[in-house]
Amino acid sequence: MVYSAYGPRFNVRQDYDRLLGQRFWTWLTGKGRVLNASERAHAMRPLSNARTLAHLFGSWVAIGLALWIGDRAASSTSAMLAVLGVAACWLVVVNRGRSLQACFHYMTHGAAMPHRGLAQLVATVLFTAPFLYQSWRAYNASHVKTHHHLRVLCSDDDPDQCFIAANGLRPGMPEWAFWLRVWLRPFAPSFIRGQLREGFLHTLIEPDWPERLWRLLVLAVPLGLALAHGWLDRFLLLFWLPVLLLLPHSLWLQLITEHLWFAPRDAQTGTASGYGRLTWGRFQGRPLPRGGLLAWARWWGAALAFDVPVRLYVYPQDLPNHDFHHRFPLAPYHAIADLRRTCEREASRFGPVREVWGFLAGLRMLRDHLCHADAAPFRFSAVTPPLLRRTHHERRHPYRPTRSRDQGLRPTGWQDTVLGAGHRLPAPSLRSRPQRADTGGRRR
Repeated sequence: MVYSAYGPRFNVRQDYDRLLGQRFWTWLTGKGRVLNASERAHAMRPLSNARTLAHLFGSWVAIGLALWIGDRAASSTSAMLAVLGVAACWLVVVNRGRSLQACFHYMTHGAAMPHRGLAQLVATVLFTAPFLYQSWRAYNASHVKTHHHLRVLCSDDDPDQCFIAANGLRPGMPEWAFWLRVWLRPFAPSFIRGQLREGFLHTLIEPDWPERLWRLLVLAVPLGLALAHGWLDRFLLLFWLPVLLLLPHSLWLQLITEHLWFAPRDAQTGTASGYGRLTWGRFQGRPLPRGGLLAWARWWGAALAFDVPVRLYVYPQDLPNHDFHHRFPLAPYHAIADLRRTCEREASRFGPVREVWGFLAGLRMLRDHLCHADAAPFRFSAVTPPLLRRTHHERRHPYRPTRSRDQGLRPTGWQDTVLGAGHRLPAPSLRSRPQRADTGGRRR
């Protein structure tokens, strides 16, 4: 496995194998357990029609309960209870909406609900219509056939990269512009107008007439019921506001860390090994504490404050293992965490697997790629946990030199073995900011 300059450079999930509640740790980290041969063969089967339907209906039951709780909380005389209840409702709507989108995604690939005709109808009624999303046919054309193509991913012909470029992310951009667009771009009026326009096109223009009628019916029935029962304002507040504002923000944060966008073209472009280096596992978690009760309290505090929100809002369901999905599109989402860990050390035509531990670590890696022309962010081999004890400055700025009391001026992040070409990078100067040989030019 290969790692970037940020986050732990070893399999943190392996430390969790001795803890109780393995299903919880698989969910929290996004990384599963190692399967035996029979379990692996069973896990590769597509999710059945019945189980896919149960998942979809279960998500809508959760949304319905969240709307009811949000309505009761909003009717409370306590302002604090009202805010907490509405916020919880928004989180559930976004999380279950993301889960429905992920399930729809696997249905189009054939990894869930093998009955294609039923899958298309169910996807229209339970996801694409109520969330103003692309139709089955349009998504198949733009995502399954185009984005997944070996020679298209992360190129100018990739629809996802075109969308990212249209919203301001590009190579050579300044850091302040990068962070501004990462966190706030989905709340810009132009972005919201674009999403509403796309929703109108997806609903009334792009689909054929049978699907168009289904979509209008799915939208009209709940709106009519809400209007008839005097619940329209609550319906707009508790459902449509998070769908139109927070769901695109959640999707944006996931999308920009999904691949190595604007990757430089070279001899490996369009090959399996070149395809494999464009995506990586995005896991949450940190090494287990070595101290006493206080260390464990801090560890749990970090897990609850950072890992749980990321898994609920940014990377729900199978998304930490999106790299494995690109290698094996038919791997079903319910078992992909276990399948990836089982296969990650096996030789593959896509090359070694890559992974990043921590959402912010992934963003900093992308910042280096776009703002500082780091064309090969995954060049570090796995290290043992004691070697990971770096300062706060080193974790945030692995390429900037720091002054140590006993070592003088020294570079950070360059002492690890470099993979890929089979050699180490040339040692940078100790009196200047290091220039990376693989960028093809001066660091901006």
